[in-house]
Amino acid sequence: MDMQQTLIQGATVYGADGEKVGTMRTYGGSYIVVEKGFFFPKDYYIPLNAIRETTDDAVYLSVTKDEALNQGWDQEQVDTWSTGQDVDTTDRSTTTGSGDDVDDETLTVPVHEEHLAASKRQAEAGEVTISKQVVTQQETIEVPVTEERVRVEWREPTGEVTADGDVFEEGVIEIPVSREEVDVSKRTVQTGEVQVTKERQQRTEQVTDSVRREVVDVEDTTEDVGTANR
Repeated sequence: MDMQQTLIQGATVYGADGEKVGTMRTYGGSYIVVEKGFFFPKDYYIPLNAIRETTDDAVYLSVTKDEALNQGWDQEQVDTWSTGQDVDTTDRSTTTGSGDDVDDETLTVPVHEEHLAASKRQAEAGEVTISKQVVTQQETIEVPVTEERVRVEWREPTGEVTADGDVFEEGVIEIPVSREEVDVSKRTVQTGEVQVTKERQQRTEQVTDSVRREVVDVEDTTEDVGTANR
């Protein structure tokens, strides 16, 4: 690092990957102290040779954030200021009335939950089949018919004298006899009809499934400094 670069108290420290590491609060002989924040349980003592460049409000490291947090730099370095680097001790951070440095970092934790969403689709529910078959059965009807019959009756003689020319002659007398016969014919008549109607009926169906939601538990293990010192 250019030894003439200026370190500003309260400057934001960034890793080589652009991720924020913390806020510089003070410096030692060969390191800067990055104050613990919302994400860090302790302070970090980053050596000056890990600084790539500085500006009025930022310090850029030559290592990534993860590398900086895993170098063992959370142990305070016992050293003296021997580099001769120009250090601006102006504190540009927000201060409280008591003079204590305050740097609020806000972490937004999204909380989600699942909800059921229903959609409808057409599905085959089966079918209705209508079949028409021909059935043969016996039917009997009564039809009145007329027929002729010949009735021969014997009558007692009257005693009258018959002329000689009209007697003792042979011959055949034919008398036609008729009758009615039944001829059967068929005719088709409509006995009714079947009407098929398809209707839509709406009903309510309950759908049950498991849904997930996120629950945030906050455990505060910090110690009240004012109470601890009593």
